[in-house]
Amino acid sequence: PDLGRNIKCGNSLIGPDFYGTSQIDFLDDNDRARINVFDWNKEFPEIMGDGGFDAVIGNPPYIRIQVMQEWAPESAEYLKQKYRTAQSGNYDIYVVFVERGLNLLNKGGVLGFILPHKFFNAQYGEPLRGLIAKGKHLAEVVHFGHQQVFAGASTYTCLMFLDRAGRASFRFVKVDDFDQWRRTGTAEEGELSAERVNSGEWAFSAGKGGALLEKLSRITPKLEDVTDRIFQGLKTSADKIYIVEEKERKKDRVRIYSPEKDAEYWLEPDLLHPLIKGGDSKAYSLSRTDRLILFPYAKQADGETRLIPEDVFKARYPLTWDYLKANRTYLEEREHGRMRGDQWYAYGRSQALDVMPLPKIFTPDIAPRAAFSLDETGEVFFTGGAAGGYGVLVKPDYSRSYVLGLLNSKLLDWIIKQTATPFRGGWYSFEARFIRSLPICTADRTRHDKMVSLVESMLALHKQLAATKTPHEQENLKRQIDATDRQIDKLVYDLYGLTGEEISIVEGGRL
Repeated sequence: PDLGRNIKCGNSLIGPDFYGTSQIDFLDDNDRARINVFDWNKEFPEIMGDGGFDAVIGNPPYIRIQVMQEWAPESAEYLKQKYRTAQSGNYDIYVVFVERGLNLLNKGGVLGFILPHKFFNAQYGEPLRGLIAKGKHLAEVVHFGHQQVFAGASTYTCLMFLDRAGRASFRFVKVDDFDQWRRTGTAEEGELSAERVNSGEWAFSAGKGGALLEKLSRITPKLEDVTDRIFQGLKTSADKIYIVEEKERKKDRVRIYSPEKDAEYWLEPDLLHPLIKGGDSKAYSLSRTDRLILFPYAKQADGETRLIPEDVFKARYPLTWDYLKANRTYLEEREHGRMRGDQWYAYGRSQALDVMPLPKIFTPDIAPRAAFSLDETGEVFFTGGAAGGYGVLVKPDYSRSYVLGLLNSKLLDWIIKQTATPFRGGWYSFEARFIRSLPICTADRTRHDKMVSLVESMLALHKQLAATKTPHEQENLKRQIDATDRQIDKLVYDLYGLTGEEISIVEGGRL
């Protein structure tokens, strides 16, 4: 057959109404050719006249809207005005392709895309999740987790199939071995109710593990209910200036190495704080390094944490002020010049300034397993992003040690691995959006106190291990740590009411 009238080239997302916008007057012929608007009704009149396509399939582009705003700002603005899924901040345009694909289907049509599963949990995915949930469109998901599908590219994808007409249930397939799945089709799978799908974050699990996850999800309170705040680390926008290496310490000054200047300076110690990265945190253990972060802020009389004024800075910290002045040009040019003025030595973002100096539980941003540690004094600082992590401020009504024991347990680690974004190599995201909904089971006084006692033992054992030099003593302490860890896990299974079969699922045993 002649396919000449079937194969069309155009911008799937932008229709002829684009020419009615005011921005079109500023476009030249090259811009118009690049945008390449596409009229579905004109190009496929018979199909669209009959209600749409029977099937839409594809691999939509994965492009962050920030990138599109740089090279195609008029297109980005059109998407924002036209599509529901383009309403929320820093989205990826593949979500818009799903919305457009659904709209192109006839009443009995189906859609099949391979696309990132990040929208399952990302804030920008909420409009698309709501759109799919409202129409009960979800028919099947094949979730590849951290398995890599495309050679030469690190993408975390799934296959998603949608029915325009809607369904009462959908099939969920979790692929843990991509090569085996391709050869045999073998993977854990299950049929889940459409009621499980809503605009909130999606956390699906198949088989017996799915039933356990559903049971645990009903337990309250959640971590966000027992905490005052779960916060991301500091964002300086100039780490190579604010993060330095300690070389020598005296009573009233510290000699540091600046990677930006490739030089050493003497600074006052008051504004320097130990800096940890995600890799410095293990369960119950927080390692220190020679890294320091310069924190040019102080709590004021009204209780607010603000940038130290220039006159106060010069008088109290002249050495540190000279160091900052040596980097003034770079600091002023940050954020496209936004930092010029009397705030030139401030951090690029004001997040976490008030809570960073408080006692807190710390978790790396990503980790192979739960690695919650404790900063008992508040002297330890950290940054946000992949090399940093999140702080957890437990409410005064709850024991920080009790919460720490639950978070580091095998059970809550298992929940994270069923619900959080996975990464290549078996690493998982411990971002606030994943940990905030972890169930924090309450306990009677006896079991509560037992948990606190075990956790305090773990903290003490890890401190002893860090200070011990001989292999024999280290091995002995590691055995005590393992034994205490098993006691904590056993207590957690009891608190959450797990059966032997459910414990086997968490432990990874075969049923």
